[in-house]
Amino acid sequence: MNKLIKLLWLFILTLTITSCGDDLPIDQQEVGDFSYGYFVTNEGPFSGGSGTLTFIGDDDTVIQNAYKNVNNEDLGNIVQSMTVHNDKVYIVVNNSHKIVVANRHTLEKIAIIDGDNINNPRSMVVVGNKGYVSNWGNSSVATDDFIAVIDLTDNTISSTIPVGEGPEDMLVVGSKIYVNLQGGYSRNNKVEVIDTTSNTVSSTITVGDVPNSLIKDSNGTVWVLCGGNPAPWQGATFTETNGKLIKIVNDVVDTTFEFATTEHPNQLNINSTNLLYTLDGKVYTLDDTSTILNATAIDALDGYYYAMKAHNGMLYTTNAGDYASEGTLKIFDLSNNNVVNTFSTGIIPGSIVF
Repeated sequence: MNKLIKLLWLFILTLTITSCGDDLPIDQQEVGDFSYGYFVTNEGPFSGGSGTLTFIGDDDTVIQNAYKNVNNEDLGNIVQSMTVHNDKVYIVVNNSHKIVVANRHTLEKIAIIDGDNINNPRSMVVVGNKGYVSNWGNSSVATDDFIAVIDLTDNTISSTIPVGEGPEDMLVVGSKIYVNLQGGYSRNNKVEVIDTTSNTVSSTITVGDVPNSLIKDSNGTVWVLCGGNPAPWQGATFTETNGKLIKIVNDVVDTTFEFATTEHPNQLNINSTNLLYTLDGKVYTLDDTSTILNATAIDALDGYYYAMKAHNGMLYTTNAGDYASEGTLKIFDLSNNNVVNTFSTGIIPGSIVF
C-alpha cells in the first residue's frame, strides 16, 4: 500500500510540473541556437545580392549569415531592419518588398508577408497583436506612402494608413506611434502621430528638415533629431539647412535646439538620462534636462558610424567600411568610454537588434 501511495504522489507531481511548464511564456520554454544574444542586420550590396543577419551570442560567439545557414535561402535585397517580438523576429527586406517572419530562437522561417501592401518597407513596431510597417510605396511618387497594419496572429495585412512622404523610424508611446517623415529620396520635415485605437493619423507635427531618428526619455517625452538639408550638389534645387534637436510635449514642439547651418547630426539614442547623437565623426551627449547643446564631444567615442545603439549602459556602433566587404561592430562601455569588444559583421551593418 505504501508503494502504491508513493507512485500516486509521483504521478501527481509529474502532472503538476508538466502543467506549470506549459503555462510558461513560449520564449521561456524554447531555447535554440539564437536564444541568448543579439543580431546585426546587414543590408548587403546595393547593386544586387542579398542582405544577411549576424548573430553575436552572450558568450561572444559569432554566426555570420545566420538566417541562410538555417533555411538554405537568402533573405533578399536589402535587409533594412528587424523587430523582435515575443518568440518571433520580423525581418524587413526593402528592395524585395517583403517581411520575413522567423522563430526568434531557431531562425526557422515561419511566413513571408508581401503583396501590394508591402512596398519599399522600412521599419516595424508592435502594439498589442498588431505590427505597423512604414512603406515608401513607389519612391518616385510623393503621395502614396503608408503604414501597413499587420495582424500578428496570422501574418495578414488588415489595413493601411496613408502618411506623408518618406516614413522611416517609428516610436511607440502608449497607444500612439510617432512616425518620422524623412522624405525618402526627397526631403520632409514632419512627424505624424498615429492613434492605434482608430489606426488614423491624429496629429502632424512640423519639425526640422529631414528628421532622422527619435527616442523617448525616462519621462516618456519624445525627442526628434533632424539632420537638416545637406550641402546641395550640382543641379540640386534645395538649400542647405541646419540640424535641429526637438523636444515634443503633448504632440506640440516644446523646445528646439539649433545646430549651425553646416551641422547635420544623426543617430539619436538615450542612455539613462543622457541623449546621445553623432555629428561629424564625433559622439555628443546631452542631459535630458539641459537647456543648451553640449559643445564638447566624447573623444573616446570618435567614429563615422553607420549605425549606433545604446543598450544597458553600452554603446554599439557599426562601420560599413568600403560598403562592399565585411563591416565591423565596436562596443563601448559608457561608464568609462572604453572599447569592450570588436566583431566582424556582414556587408553594410545597418542596425543592432536586441
